[in-house]
Amino acid sequence: MAMSAPVPDNPLAPIIGLRLTAVVFVEDYMQLQFEAPATVLTAITLPSVTVSGEHWHDGTPGYRDALCGLISKSVRTASVIEGREIRIELENQAILTVSLNPEEARGQEAATFSTGPGNLWVW
Repeated sequence: MAMSAPVPDNPLAPIIGLRLTAVVFVEDYMQLQFEAPATVLTAITLPSVTVSGEHWHDGTPGYRDALCGLISKSVRTASVIEGREIRIELENQAILTVSLNPEEARGQEAATFSTGPGNLWVW
């Protein structure tokens, strides 16, 4: 009988301490890539960004600039609050949040997180 790997308490723990290296805008979703190979958060429900008290979400002026301004910043904390949000805090005290509220979902999934083949989490 094959044993499966245990589900970690915090599947986002691998990105803590890593730098955000790319924000990839795709037609109707985005990917946040981190410096470890194949470590990607795909946000189908687009994230919001808060930096120094200013808040941006999809469709607000400066949203893409705010996201791209996070490139090269290191992740200080990252967590999943089931049914509520994915929350990533970066070194410049910026906060990225992806809503996991079903009422705000843009599809069947709000986000996926991968650290390579066989390591995929779906919310």
